[in-house]
Amino acid sequence: MRNPIRRPRQLVTALAAGALAATAFGGVLPATTAPTAAATTQIKVLFDNAHAETAGNADWIISTSQPNPFAQNSAPTKETDWTGAISAWGVALAQYRTDYYLDTNPSGRAFTYGSTTNAQDLSNYDVLVIPEPNTAFTAAERTAIMTFVKNGGGLFLIIDHDQSDRNNDGVDSVDIANQLFSSNGVDNTDPFGITAAYQNISSEDTANLGAGASTHPVVAGAWGTANKSILRGATTFNLSTSANPNAKCLLYRAGVSNSGSTGCFIAVSTFGSGRVILWGDSSPVDDGTGQSGNTLYNGWDDPAGTDAEWALNGTDWLGNLS
Repeated sequence: MRNPIRRPRQLVTALAAGALAATAFGGVLPATTAPTAAATTQIKVLFDNAHAETAGNADWIISTSQPNPFAQNSAPTKETDWTGAISAWGVALAQYRTDYYLDTNPSGRAFTYGSTTNAQDLSNYDVLVIPEPNTAFTAAERTAIMTFVKNGGGLFLIIDHDQSDRNNDGVDSVDIANQLFSSNGVDNTDPFGITAAYQNISSEDTANLGAGASTHPVVAGAWGTANKSILRGATTFNLSTSANPNAKCLLYRAGVSNSGSTGCFIAVSTFGSGRVILWGDSSPVDDGTGQSGNTLYNGWDDPAGTDAEWALNGTDWLGNLS
């Protein structure tokens, strides 16, 4: 694992640029420059595993211990301390427990908002990560997700390419995303100003940042600069600033206009008091390790991308840490 180490939030201005570059990805920082908590309360993040995120060769979980990943290893330091193909993401956040509290929404647990009987009710969390859902959200779940965002929650939705129905139930993550955007009971008129395209991009790399994106906190964040990504069976998004003027593309496919409304690979927007990030491929967050029997690839550390930085800076931004 690349093991990205977050820059100390309150010490950055006091450190030389060369020292930052030397420590940003070099293992655990010395005690004298240990990361300093920015938040007075923990940011609570819920990773979803209730919508077939482990169907087929997918293994998009941070740990097999659910809902509490720390029951598998209470002090993880490497991705294999937790079992799952996105454990690198979880472990990186877990190393800064003063900032982050992590849970998994376990299989069989529907999304709710405002329920007093659901321990993983969305009102209990600041950030919701949905990594390539393969079963459709119910109407009630779509309403719960949108209410969560409207009331200040951060949604990180990762989808995959067209025709990526891993469990053969007739819908894939592209369908599921567009259903959320158009039929949710809160705002059915393109609420984020972003819709998913029906594409199947086999393999390419891109460093085509959106116009003005270089200063966005997801790009220029505490975990390092996110400025490129791999696409390995991917789709893109279409933007409509007339539907939502805050819709913005941070990273486009290579070779397309970096100020256009199509070909966007990583998009951000706001809705109500909340924030959203949409990513058009699950391959970049795959850390290459997980449950036995799955064919996995290490996109998290692929040198053609800064995929860890996108995920981690993005979590910070959604949790209002940046």
